[in-house]
Amino acid sequence: MLSSFGSSTIHALVYDSVLRSWLQLDGCNQILSHSYYQKGAFYDGCLYFTTPEPFNVVYLDFDAGKWERSKIELPGSLTFVRLVSDEDRKLYLIGGVGQSGISRNIKLWELGENGENWVERETLPEMICRKFVSVCYHNYEHVYCFWHQGLICVCCYTWPEILYYMVCRRTWHWLPKCPSLPDKWSCGFRWFPFKPELYAIV
Repeated sequence: MLSSFGSSTIHALVYDSVLRSWLQLDGCNQILSHSYYQKGAFYDGCLYFTTPEPFNVVYLDFDAGKWERSKIELPGSLTFVRLVSDEDRKLYLIGGVGQSGISRNIKLWELGENGENWVERETLPEMICRKFVSVCYHNYEHVYCFWHQGLICVCCYTWPEILYYMVCRRTWHWLPKCPSLPDKWSCGFRWFPFKPELYAIV
């Protein structure tokens, strides 16, 4: 959890469920560069974030209790970048590739097995890419990602559809908007992964 306590200084608050206590970690302001509103991706015991330009990957090491900058070089010509993990097994990077803030294509990378490089996995098909870029109006601050049951979901606060990548089939699709929404809807959209477990111990 990140908290400002009513000031411009941001702290990370980590709850230790074994000790049943909170630990406050400083240094968020310098390393996150005002991108503390984004959701982190948990992988290999650390919580990963991306920073605004110049793009970088930073992480909170829970064992060491401190923030670190990743030394892994990012792909070139990025216009935006987001991270998502598949429940701690793999770490993915989704980013636009282009110039002057204009994305010509969008790619998906996976952190290599040695943890030392990003391996390109997929490129968004041209027609889907055109639609996604037009939806965002090249304002990628509205873009966020999450993992849900084998899907990498790429969303935009201003659009009622979800772009998702089915990992097992290596295919991209659009999830249509909810039919209950009016055709013209001016409010923002925020999607959450939800996995109901409808059982109880008797």
